[in-house]
Amino acid sequence: MPESSFFARSVPFEQIDKLAISGGYSSIYATREPAVPVVGNWEQRFCRLADTFQPVLDRVHDFEVREDDVWIVTLPKCGTTWMQELTWLVLNRCDFETAKSVDLTIRSPFLEFNGVVPNVPHDTIEAANALSSPRLIKSHLPAWLLPRQIWTKKPKIIYVYRNPKDAAISYFHHWRGMVGYQGTKDDFMHSFIDGYVNFTPCWPHVLDFWQLRHEPHIYFTSYERMKTQLGQVIEDVARFLERPVSVEQVQQMKKHLSFESMRDNPACNHAKEFESMKAAAGREVEEFSVAPHRFVRRGVVGSHKDEMTADVIREFDLWSDVNLRDYKLHMDDFATYSKYNEQAITKTLL
Repeated sequence: MPESSFFARSVPFEQIDKLAISGGYSSIYATREPAVPVVGNWEQRFCRLADTFQPVLDRVHDFEVREDDVWIVTLPKCGTTWMQELTWLVLNRCDFETAKSVDLTIRSPFLEFNGVVPNVPHDTIEAANALSSPRLIKSHLPAWLLPRQIWTKKPKIIYVYRNPKDAAISYFHHWRGMVGYQGTKDDFMHSFIDGYVNFTPCWPHVLDFWQLRHEPHIYFTSYERMKTQLGQVIEDVARFLERPVSVEQVQQMKKHLSFESMRDNPACNHAKEFESMKAAAGREVEEFSVAPHRFVRRGVVGSHKDEMTADVIREFDLWSDVNLRDYKLHMDDFATYSKYNEQAITKTLL
């Protein structure tokens, strides 16, 4: 039997009991040096995941990658769905009819979703295997837990960053709906900072892709830039994928990708996904269809300012500074970066 690509160290229950996680929770480590360079010592790098992920991690790591794949990789609640829909339209010549009638989770599978909810009836890894090329695949895993063939076949990867304060607030509301979290907002914010929610710690996840941003098969952008320069991001993605779009198509896409359209489009607002999750969990579905628990909730840049206390904001800022100071980086560097802006100030990570 082949050696596993990872090993797990259980997280003490008292560190996660407030997160309402059923079952165990672990820190996942690589068993061998990853195929992609990572920030820091790879032997000390970990990703925190519920134990339900463990049966799928080796399957993900051994997943057969195709050179013409396109991958969307983000931390949760960082504009993943938004970028999936944008990218799918670019890849499929702005087929708005299909984009409105076929669920995005079918058009672009969430590869490790069976780790999120293990008893849903469909297997997302098999679904991704069965897709015709070019495939558009979503993952929240850090670079070193992605399929190893990604780093040899080098398919296109789009990475979307979001200010962690806004991402954490959105994740809090998502966790309440998805997991049934009943704890305080401040407790959840501290769990996010300490890396005790799925797919964290945050900054190593971001920094791994930041150091790869100049690679020709990597496109690094931000939620903030999508909010302020959506048309330019559409053009950038089209350039990155070598799929030209017309001025008229850009305008049509901007309308389709508006917050209101995304929120009200059942093919990409994750209503069906949450129905299956709730059915698997034996819980009611209605709370996911209304604010504040709906998947596409507010979409506001700076939303943390009216949902976080001043003390928690200071904690987030100090945490970010501690993680970024050695690289002479600031959060604004990620939010404003443009791969194709020749005047952009670039910085060396390592």
